[in-house]
Amino acid sequence: MHAKFPYSSHFCKFALFGIIERNANMNKDLIDNFVKVYTPGTELTKPDKNLMEFADKMLPSEIGYLWQEYGFGDYGDGLIKVVDPRDYMHSLYSWLGTQDFKKIPILVSAFGDIFYFRKLDEEENDVSLLNIHYRKIEVCAYSYEEFFKSFIIDTKIQEDILRKSLYDQAIAKLGILKHNEAFFFVPALVLGGREEIKYMSKGDANTHQHLLLQIGRQ
Repeated sequence: MHAKFPYSSHFCKFALFGIIERNANMNKDLIDNFVKVYTPGTELTKPDKNLMEFADKMLPSEIGYLWQEYGFGDYGDGLIKVVDPRDYMHSLYSWLGTQDFKKIPILVSAFGDIFYFRKLDEEENDVSLLNIHYRKIEVCAYSYEEFFKSFIIDTKIQEDILRKSLYDQAIAKLGILKHNEAFFFVPALVLGGREEIKYMSKGDANTHQHLLLQIGRQ
């Protein structure tokens, strides 16, 4: 079930003027460079009206542009997913210990790690990473511009954070992921598993995110 957003679905004309102004200042190059590195898949889904209203209020216009122009699903042959945030809010907020709609899932790696936008105030934001396998949160970039312009398209980040080489091995052995799936380690890394193909399996991403959270609480 999708999370419900805590605001009216109707904007006044003044809010609409603000949206138009933000869109006029949008830097499409950020997204164009992203999709050059991570080619959009062929089975993407577009956001609904309610979600776009939420994006207009809470997210940079470039992210809304990514959703509308391309959609949700696999990018870069599945190495990373652009996600409907409602599908991962429950997992993220469970890990964070609080529901905070200023923290919004935007990307999920093939291994179930969640990249989320943080709206710190009207001017400041960052993009952080919830690494479910090592149970840690790190700031990836101190603005969404920096995140899309340099961080997520960096080849070293692809290898070290997205585990590209291991992903390629997993695809060859276990097959491609469905839209709601992720690769994971059996046993989990916190229980003695290792980042090696012989320890890997795949399954529902949300289920494994919650499982790893519960394991850490034991």
